[in-house]
Amino acid sequence: MELNKENIQKIVGIIAFGVGFYWLLNNLDGVGSFIHRFFRLLFPFILGGIIAFILNIPMTKIENFIKKKWKRRKIHFPVRTVSITLALLIFFAVIVAISFLLIPELIENIRLLISNIPQVINDVRDWALKLADDYPDIQKQIETAFEANGTNFNDIVVTVLNHVINGSLNFVSSLVSGLFTVFTAIVFAIYMLNQKEQLVIGSKKLMYAYGKKKHADKVIEMARLANQTFSKFISGQCVEAVILGCIFFAVLSLLGFPYALIISVLISITALIPMFGAMIAMVIGAVLIAVTSPIKAILFIIIFQVIQQIENNFIYPKVVGKSVGLSSMWTLLAVILGGSLMGIVGMIIGLPLASIIYAIIKNETNERLMEKNIRV
Repeated sequence: MELNKENIQKIVGIIAFGVGFYWLLNNLDGVGSFIHRFFRLLFPFILGGIIAFILNIPMTKIENFIKKKWKRRKIHFPVRTVSITLALLIFFAVIVAISFLLIPELIENIRLLISNIPQVINDVRDWALKLADDYPDIQKQIETAFEANGTNFNDIVVTVLNHVINGSLNFVSSLVSGLFTVFTAIVFAIYMLNQKEQLVIGSKKLMYAYGKKKHADKVIEMARLANQTFSKFISGQCVEAVILGCIFFAVLSLLGFPYALIISVLISITALIPMFGAMIAMVIGAVLIAVTSPIKAILFIIIFQVIQQIENNFIYPKVVGKSVGLSSMWTLLAVILGGSLMGIVGMIIGLPLASIIYAIIKNETNERLMEKNIRV
């Protein structure tokens, strides 16, 4: 190898990379602690960026609507400020509405569950004794087991309630301590929404000034594709979740199922998780209903499957459409990998992220085939 300036720079770069990688392996705990602290420092701004991205969807629609309606009029007012304010009001109205609907219902349902547990235990005992009619020894063992557990039932209920109360207090204290973070994130999101055009232009200038034009064009194209895919996915999933929750609430209420409101809200929330969200809601809903009526729990599972098939074949394709553009196999793989890496958040963002990667690889492959004049 000729020791010219370019080769010397490559050798120095390889040596520096090796030394840095060796140091990293020997200081993993310190590096991990630094990354954790750094992430905590940036978390309000990361959260603000996520909130800004979500609010940008209704804000853009409101802004376009106002501009269209007031285009030919001579009255001028701050369209962006009005659009941000309305988007924030919609955002907070949804949260407040869910809280006021869900919390009282949740408290009442917990009370009903606790009051129904003794009857459920008695029903299970009677069912077990009936099965063991021909086996008196087994019946005695069943009665002894239920009597022994029944004497400690009140203690068990008190212990469970203490855990629930302590967990609720811890949740409230954590919520209060995080109010400053949420407030900072919302303020940052408002600034981002108000200056989104300037942020885009500034980012483009930096990329073109300090990078190659070809690379900057690729990054901008990826960002455009990501914004388009995630926006369509989020708006479509939210509309689909609301429709599905309303359908379940109407059906469960008409058929007289218990916990109709809580189960419907739960279905709406878990519907944001592709594929596996429905199964989570079905299991929790069936358990809640089974405490009151095991027969109704079985009927709920059947009704759930029927509505789920209607939703998968008619509602989801119409509402969400082909915004994701992945086959069922790649959809399943994206959701599983996303859930393994980042939990529920990964299951939600894994699908549109995989769609972006798929589109980039597809476009790049087609370009290379065109350059080589190959048709497959």
